[in-house]
Amino acid sequence: MVPLRDVLTERKQAVQLSGQLGDWRPITIKFTGEVLPRERAEPFKGAMFAACPGDLVFSKIDARNGAVGLIPHSLSKVVLTPEYPVMMPDLAKLRPAYLNYLLRAEHFRIDLQRRASGTSGRKRVTPEAFLGLSVPLPSLNEQDALVAGYAEALTRAKQKEKDAGDISATSHRAFEAALGVASPPPLPNRPTFIAWFKDIDRWSHEGVLRAVSKPQRAQTKWPVLALADLVDDIENGWSPQCLDRPAGPEDWGVLKVGAVSFGRFDESENKQLPAKLQPQP
Repeated sequence: MVPLRDVLTERKQAVQLSGQLGDWRPITIKFTGEVLPRERAEPFKGAMFAACPGDLVFSKIDARNGAVGLIPHSLSKVVLTPEYPVMMPDLAKLRPAYLNYLLRAEHFRIDLQRRASGTSGRKRVTPEAFLGLSVPLPSLNEQDALVAGYAEALTRAKQKEKDAGDISATSHRAFEAALGVASPPPLPNRPTFIAWFKDIDRWSHEGVLRAVSKPQRAQTKWPVLALADLVDDIENGWSPQCLDRPAGPEDWGVLKVGAVSFGRFDESENKQLPAKLQPQP
């Protein structure tokens, strides 16, 4: 285990510009570690610094959320504000790709969160705190093997996700075929149109367009009913008025809308009424 200051050196190469950024590119860092160019022509106010391909950069305010990444070789001239410290890896000791994967591991992210300082909601990880983080440093050959193995595992995982998606789509088609129905016909490409509120059931581009275009419903040998004909009542939200309803199970739960999505129920999102608000028989 070695502190990052033993394998990283902070780059502080100032950039002086007048007028436009020109061929200098600002960037943004995703929580996944992906570094992407930003569209901006005007220089930043205040100090600006350069970063080169292979440099490690992080967001002071979002490093604890995973905003740590490598400058890709497709970006040759990157300009940053002081909010994005730039680190140069010691290539004789460290493979940048190894460190890039390592720093988004859960326990290292937790350590970065602990190192953040400042007021609540605006905590930052300083370069000094970042360089004080200790990481395992195997040999370069072992780092290469770990990176290659991880990349291969990611490739297999993506293929499995694709296979799972194909199986799911096939099962849905089989289910619809068993019912004698088909998927709704594709909607016309109409990014802009006019609709009357009285003619729509829900406020979304797809819902409004489907109401306006009225695509022909697929034929089925089974009777088709509206969902409202099959359920007693559906309500969103909660208020103390629900305490006036007949008592049910011993513990009453509040079903959050976010707990249910496309046939899945996340029980951890379901909340219980506090004991003092439990309805009495």
